[in-house]
Amino acid sequence: MKRIVILRCLGSNNVCTGAACLKAFNKKTGAFARYGEEPLELEAYWSCNGCGDCRFEHQAGIEEKLERIIGLKPDAVHVG
Repeated sequence: MKRIVILRCLGSNNVCTGAACLKAFNKKTGAFARYGEEPLELEAYWSCNGCGDCRFEHQAGIEEKLERIIGLKPDAVHVG
């Protein structure tokens, strides 16, 4: 079983419902087709903190998010 994390761009928040990513994940289409018949488990579906000053020292909470994602030990992170 592959443990998958999807990172969603916060900048797309105004127009993105997440439906396309989840549909592709569930149907194993698009970027998820590479897994073939192997079972997938969605470990996290999270958003970045947005663009702007992308240096980590100015991204309150991003280090905590990253630590939590790393702690899940995913096999892959897909960026949507």
